[in-house]
Amino acid sequence: WGYDLVMTPMVEFTQSLLTGKAVDLQLDTCQLVDQVSGKMMGVRADMTPQVARIDAHRLHTKLPSRLCYAGEVLRARPNAVSSSRSPIQVGAELFGHAGVQSDIEVMELMLATCHRIGLSHLTLALGHVAIYRALSNLLGLSAEQDAQAQAMLQRKSLPEWASWCGELLISQSHLKDALMALPKLCGDAQQVLLDADKVLARLDKTIDASLARLKQVVQHVKMTHEDLAIHLDLTDLRGFKYHTGIVFGVIEPSRQRMIASGGRYDDSGSDFGVARPATGFSLDLRQLMDLPLPVHPKKRKRILAPAVADLKLVALIHQLRHEGHSVVIGFPDVDWASQKQECDMELVKDNDQWAVR
Repeated sequence: WGYDLVMTPMVEFTQSLLTGKAVDLQLDTCQLVDQVSGKMMGVRADMTPQVARIDAHRLHTKLPSRLCYAGEVLRARPNAVSSSRSPIQVGAELFGHAGVQSDIEVMELMLATCHRIGLSHLTLALGHVAIYRALSNLLGLSAEQDAQAQAMLQRKSLPEWASWCGELLISQSHLKDALMALPKLCGDAQQVLLDADKVLARLDKTIDASLARLKQVVQHVKMTHEDLAIHLDLTDLRGFKYHTGIVFGVIEPSRQRMIASGGRYDDSGSDFGVARPATGFSLDLRQLMDLPLPVHPKKRKRILAPAVADLKLVALIHQLRHEGHSVVIGFPDVDWASQKQECDMELVKDNDQWAVR
């Protein structure tokens, strides 16, 4: 898809590692003291902020840039009870484009990745953190009220939410109605958008733009993935401090858990002097190992070759390895039959010619 692979440091000084959007990762970062300088260092807990720094510091381009990565991270606390503290993070980030087309590209790449792995009957989960943020600003919620609201929305506690909203002093009835209805705007994406138009439309330009963006995404995904279920939750506040717009993920049916997730996080490089729009996704390879993935037959062969000084044999070995096969040299002082059992085929000499059998 045109994404360039980058490699980020496993350990960095915290003054570099925990900057920008990565400040929120402080509690998840395992820290240690550098024995040379005495400064604090941290083991990366997420590779996305490091990749954003590469875009801001190294690339120096005004054009969109596409970067991907794969590597192990370490977290001081697991994200869930069953998750590993050292996930193998794989992901892709697109910097320098603020339009809905880049959100769609990253979502399509995320879905294509899941399909390539062999997953099917998936559900695309959508949200948009800017809608709640704009509504909170319209209501003038204090920091304490905002924290309470987010906690209740995450718990999906409707009676608690109704009671809390009733105690708020909101003079404008349409704003109060919108706040009360917010947790119910969850379910089939097309139906949620229809319901949202009735209670949220024309309250605020940011909310209108956010709903319009979601409609574009849903329309595109419905066209390109007819059988894909799309679930929209306007109170999905995953990574609320980190994300700025659309958030998305893939839910796998057998375990009903999210196996890949991402979203928009604009101004990712503002602390580095380059405020660029950005969107991306990541998944954990270790988590995928627990899924009932299809078993694909091996396309590459494991071929046993004798340890013989023969130019024709050496040339054939080079050719087979270049074609992607594994050629293992069999040692003369080790039982040949036992070595052959570990391989699919072997190289044998017939009339001065070497062949695979």
